[in-house]
Amino acid sequence: MAYDRALLHSAARIRGIKNPSQLAREAGLSVPTAWRIWNGVGAPRGDHADRVADVVGISASSLYHRTEAGAAA
Repeated sequence: MAYDRALLHSAARIRGIKNPSQLAREAGLSVPTAWRIWNGVGAPRGDHADRVADVVGISASSLYHRTEAGAAA
């Protein structure tokens, strides 16, 4: 499964979140963690995924999509 950063950005914009600093404030994350999630350096996992999803108004599972068979994970 792959992290869907485009969905995060779209959902965040609807909620008025335009950058990693705003995401950090709203989700209670450190700025470096929010920056990594926002820029796709790392995918949100566990509690971080729950908080990010809650803040942008989507389910945590929707942050991920299945990759095609044989695609690198």
